[in-house]
Amino acid sequence: MVRRTLDARFMPGMWVFPGGALDDSDANPPPAFGPPPVDVWRVAALREMIEETGIWLTSDGIQEHGVTEDAFGDVIASGVMLDPARLIYFANWITPAVFPIGFDTRFFLAHVDSDTEGAIDGDELIDLAWVPASEVIDRERRGDWDLAYPTRQTLDLLSDETSVERLTSRLRSIEKVEPVQPRLLVSESDVRLITPDEPEWDAAEAAQTDPTILQRMTAVLERKGVVPAEFRHGS
Repeated sequence: MVRRTLDARFMPGMWVFPGGALDDSDANPPPAFGPPPVDVWRVAALREMIEETGIWLTSDGIQEHGVTEDAFGDVIASGVMLDPARLIYFANWITPAVFPIGFDTRFFLAHVDSDTEGAIDGDELIDLAWVPASEVIDRERRGDWDLAYPTRQTLDLLSDETSVERLTSRLRSIEKVEPVQPRLLVSESDVRLITPDEPEWDAAEAAQTDPTILQRMTAVLERKGVVPAEFRHGS
């Protein structure tokens, strides 16, 4: 887990998985990022891992070179080959439709060596920690860490298995990753994100076209009601 800077416009100070946005250049990466046709999502994940943590997933194993602002250039200069197959695609979360700006985020798992440390730049990210998924959840429950809803749901999934090997095997067996786009449910005292497996799912459908839903969410926030962490901080 890595912690976002307190000055970030979006989710300041929150604990997240390493990651970032797709760049236009991810569609045309150096050959070291994998043979064509490239999967831009995997290219972006490999690049962001390098830029944010200094961890390289290579065809010869895990390497660490420190964080960089030029992942493509540094990989080319090193002469190594990265291995996109080390990334297991297992989840896809999409921002609820009620928000004017949204994210379509894919989650990957990579199995690294037990002595892998990682690094941060101290600017965009201000802390890094290797923590069991169950312990991250406990820290959120105690109020020590703030987590976004998709992060918490992903951690629940990761904590279900007793070993990395079992988890890796189970996630590799997923034939098709179905995207999850939660719905927003706003009451007088709280705001919730709900998924299709929850009983309120169908009842919340009509509320997604309510033009006042975001105003009502802001009102709950002003009344210091219960609101998901990603909506309490930043914009």
